Amino acid sequence: MRIVWTEQAQEDMDKIYAFWHLQNAQYAVKLYNSFINEAERLLSFPQIGQLENLLQHRSENFRSLVINEHNKLIYTVEGEDIVIHMVWDCRQNPKKLIKKV
Repeated sequence: MRIVWTEQAQEDMDKIYAFWHLQNAQYAVKLYNSFINEAERLLSFPQIGQLENLLQHRSENFRSLVINEHNKLIYTVEGEDIVIHMVWDCRQNPKKLIKKV
């Protein structure tokens, strides 16, 4: 298996990193690394994330893996690929998630 980051997911990570880097550079690096490390954990346990209720109307089985109290990875398992579609800040309006994917 391999991890595939979509352009959207990469943009999400970059925006989160840039925001936190202005506040606390050390925390920004720690948070960025936690995204990468948790994504890599999916290689061993691809079904570990729960099915994402907000996206159950979609044909794909979107899953979410909680990274911390504010962020989660939204992903699908597609054959041998684990596709990370976005890094979601849970403080946003949930309707935005439905529109974004």
